[in-house]
Amino acid sequence: MRLSACCGLFMMASCGPSSAPADGGLDAGDQEVVAVVHDFLQALEAREGIRLAMALHSEATLTRIGMDGDTLRTKLMTGDEWMASVTKEGPALIERLENIEVHRSDLLADVWAYYDFHVGEELSHCGYDAFQLVKEKGQWRILGVTYTTEPCP
Repeated sequence: MRLSACCGLFMMASCGPSSAPADGGLDAGDQEVVAVVHDFLQALEAREGIRLAMALHSEATLTRIGMDGDTLRTKLMTGDEWMASVTKEGPALIERLENIEVHRSDLLADVWAYYDFHVGEELSHCGYDAFQLVKEKGQWRILGVTYTTEPCP
């Protein structure tokens, strides 16, 4: 199932100034935020550096969290370091989100979701994504991504 097909699976929850309509759908502001995340993941799948750079804030960081046996391991990368690692030629990098939650104010938004990650057709891992977005000059940009890497159920 492709990322665009996942749109129907989203169960949204929000708090603060942003609020989801009673039917559980996204309001227009939340849709705008989620659209940036979707474009980012579509660019990741295609390994398109220009589109990734457009989605990321110039000071973006990405942090991976995982376990190595009993030891917690974290790895922090700048947006440029991360893009260099994923824009190399290779199979599609497919990340599918489920159960997305959006929290949003005028300048700050976060998107939280469970994901599964495939390299080409092969399931690699699962985990949780936390995207932090900032609105700059009228555009939402991803300022940070923190994600866990876990075995899939």
